[in-house]
Amino acid sequence: MKLQIKRIFSQISFLIAANLGAFGVKTGFCFPFFYCQACPAASGSCPLRAIEKSVFQGSFAWKLFVYPFAILGTFGVFTGRAICGWGCPIGLLQRATGRVARRLTKYNIINKIVNNRFEPYLRYTKYILLAGLVIIIPFLIGFMFTDVCPVGILTGTLPILALNPGGFTPTSYFYPALVIFILFIILIFTIERGWCRYFCPIGAILAPFNKISFLHIKVDLEGCIHCQACSNICPMGINVPEMNRDPECILCGKCVSACPKQVIKFEGLK
Repeated sequence: MKLQIKRIFSQISFLIAANLGAFGVKTGFCFPFFYCQACPAASGSCPLRAIEKSVFQGSFAWKLFVYPFAILGTFGVFTGRAICGWGCPIGLLQRATGRVARRLTKYNIINKIVNNRFEPYLRYTKYILLAGLVIIIPFLIGFMFTDVCPVGILTGTLPILALNPGGFTPTSYFYPALVIFILFIILIFTIERGWCRYFCPIGAILAPFNKISFLHIKVDLEGCIHCQACSNICPMGINVPEMNRDPECILCGKCVSACPKQVIKFEGLK
């Protein structure tokens, strides 16, 4: 429980830091999580928007392209995908909806999706989104993923509508983005960490670093009694004893807290 209290404190702290603009503080920092630069209260910008702009319609601004990857890569090398579990505001939102999603997995249709043998392959969708909608399509056509991103609606459009409803002018992307946002809400309420599992392009960038990051979770298999307490509580649906630095692990530490034999531990940064 102490570990999870530290985690909630960390997530709330990141949420406040990301919205320092509401207090007149503009850092200009590119946050290592998906946060829309259109939000009137944001003090940073979305890394994906920077990538899109760098390749927009055949251009290549290499400094703008490299910057978000350098930021995310630095965090990735040291902490893997931990920013998803300890810092991302959308992760905090899914932490809140996770209880509902976990209960819904008891129903047959949701259980079939989550436990389907093809489900691991669905997780590659976020890599396709990253390559296709964030890099290739903006380069060839100019359409941008962040124009229809549900997180953009949540952190950009809705705050603008709430703070200045009369000054909001919807673009041609507004209604498609609204439909996608509704589907996003349904997703996170029906599948625990559904956005992180299947669609988050930032997660796609950070995930491979789990294999080489200094900070990681290690399971002492000799002491493991295979009670599955760790796997049952994992919000990412990972078979923890066999994960071996799984790219899907967000290092939330729930498995560490749940292990009755205390054979699951964080290793690395000390």
